[in-house]
Amino acid sequence: MRNSSIYGTYLLGSIVCAVTLSGMAFGEGLEGPLDGDAKTTAREWAPGERGGSVHCLGNGRLCVYGQGPDIVQVFGPSYSTTSIGGMALQSGTVTCISRRVPGAAVWEHQISENGAVVAVITDFVDSQLPCFIRQVNATEPIPFVFRPEPGLRLTCKEGSFGKAPASGSLLVETPIGVASVPFGRYPIPFAFFHQISWRDNVTGSYDAAKREASISVGPGKGTVFVSGGPELDACLAHMDEALGADYGNLLERTRNWWAEFTAKGRDFGRDLPATMPERERIVQVLDDTAVLIRAQQAVEGGILAGYPYHLGYVRDQYGTSRGLAALGHLEMCRDILEFYYGIFARYGAIHNAQAFGIPGLFHVHENDEVEITGYITLQAFDYLARTGDSEFVRHLFPLLDWAWTVQQRNLVKGMLPFNGDETYVAGGILPRTALNDGSAEATMLFVDSGTKLADFAEAQCLWEKEQAANVRKTLEGVRGAFRGNFWREERLITNNPERYADLGQWPATRHGVCEACNTVQWTLRTENGRYTCVDCLNKGPLPKVEPKVYTLQSVSLTPLYFHSPLFTREELRPEVASILQAYKASGKLPSRPDSDVSVGYDYGLVLYALTELGEPAAKELFQKTLSLADDTGAWAEYYRDHKPFNTRCRPWESAINVEALLHWVMKEYGWK
Repeated sequence: MRNSSIYGTYLLGSIVCAVTLSGMAFGEGLEGPLDGDAKTTAREWAPGERGGSVHCLGNGRLCVYGQGPDIVQVFGPSYSTTSIGGMALQSGTVTCISRRVPGAAVWEHQISENGAVVAVITDFVDSQLPCFIRQVNATEPIPFVFRPEPGLRLTCKEGSFGKAPASGSLLVETPIGVASVPFGRYPIPFAFFHQISWRDNVTGSYDAAKREASISVGPGKGTVFVSGGPELDACLAHMDEALGADYGNLLERTRNWWAEFTAKGRDFGRDLPATMPERERIVQVLDDTAVLIRAQQAVEGGILAGYPYHLGYVRDQYGTSRGLAALGHLEMCRDILEFYYGIFARYGAIHNAQAFGIPGLFHVHENDEVEITGYITLQAFDYLARTGDSEFVRHLFPLLDWAWTVQQRNLVKGMLPFNGDETYVAGGILPRTALNDGSAEATMLFVDSGTKLADFAEAQCLWEKEQAANVRKTLEGVRGAFRGNFWREERLITNNPERYADLGQWPATRHGVCEACNTVQWTLRTENGRYTCVDCLNKGPLPKVEPKVYTLQSVSLTPLYFHSPLFTREELRPEVASILQAYKASGKLPSRPDSDVSVGYDYGLVLYALTELGEPAAKELFQKTLSLADDTGAWAEYYRDHKPFNTRCRPWESAINVEALLHWVMKEYGWK
């Protein structure tokens, strides 16, 4: 369920990871890692900022989200544990300019007061330890406050809880049973620990009544560290190692680690055509996107969907994988697929989202056997097409065979239903009452991915002849019925209520979102065909909803994005032209014509479609899509009138949009 406006309440749910004072660029006498570095991401910050751009630091084990100099979340190991709290700069008069080291998730924050630089902060997560480190070099005391999440157990003491010396420390225990994500009832089956320690010119204290810790750095240099466990002994050992290391060595090895990552991708500063518009800006955004995705990739291989979503979502990781391939990071694409295979090998299934490092924790939604299964299969064959690595896809075949099998049993009149966490549904663009209607997108994925799977299985002799023949027969039946099911008046409709009407016996229960209170849990079908939780059954029945056909812009664009053979380009051209005409007339790009909300990747899908069709207007959409990247180089989950809302720093939207930007450059300039 990704439509909750939880940003305001969840924003300060993070940990104060390492704060270290040491020389950084910017002010006189406050030099640091960015000295001599050109063309960096920069963003302005003001006290009390809410809803602005968010950046991410992480090494796959410990993850930190920041907003300017404020830390808004810290969690891990693993990436599916919950945040322990947030650390905010306590000053109403200062301003800040934040910059990222090129090619690395290392951020610097220049703090100014009355026009004079008073501090420079360096933030990074160490490349080897689950430890966040903040280095501050200040000319006057810089105060921070750490506010833990409710229900945590905290103990403060002078020195360290381990063996290495520190000026003071705070031990944070997250007890067993805390939910992994705020919108699902998925308790973490173990307690986990973090330690916050400080040294040098840093003072700290903990107010038990207020449940907050005050940490002041400077004048001079000071360091604050936050280590994670998850076990207590591991947490203390990680902090001992960090405290015992030289700060400069920690920073250097982290920058080297990031340099190795960046070297694996394409060098767009070298490769992009010199004559293309906004070349410098797009080179920067491509670097931003690569780093923000890598920082959100867990050591298990999967990638976070953003700060409220500490799980690996299948749909999000499909679009993210395509963007990574365009950026040249095929090694990360393989890691995502290996993550799926590891989950499947252990549990025999994949769900809407799976946890990193927490055994058996899944985010289960309605109809999890469809749509996401098609995405997994399509993702595997996208990878094969780019690498030719048939041995790896053979390794994945048990997973892909399962993904095909479970989809078949959901076919009704040649149609598959919607997955319950589909972005249009989660965003309220398509009502949840349509979930059991026929889904054009899920059915198209079934045909396209199934065809690729059948071709591969036959070429590799992975199916018996009779099984292969049955698969081909099923595919032909669904393919032959597709236009009758989803093509109306020369356009693609999103849903077909005839599938729901033909079900005969509807599911009596399902695990997903209660239509009354929007919580994720088991629900029951009422006499009006609505699904509510046990508590809401006593509040009176929800009204019956009449079937309705929807035509969503995003779905109309997916055949071109998937390169689906179900339609020719010319058949799709009128619908794309209609979307473009409406955009030029209104200046808006809503996912549904009667709405002012668009999903964040709609811009990329429109750009991709216009590019595929060779439309000159693609250049305008190129500029519009690029302009929406925020000052950390990321796109948001949703936009209202081209203004971002809900989750920022999103891998899925950012990856789809950068792939579309690069697709246009390739077509426009004949660039490879």
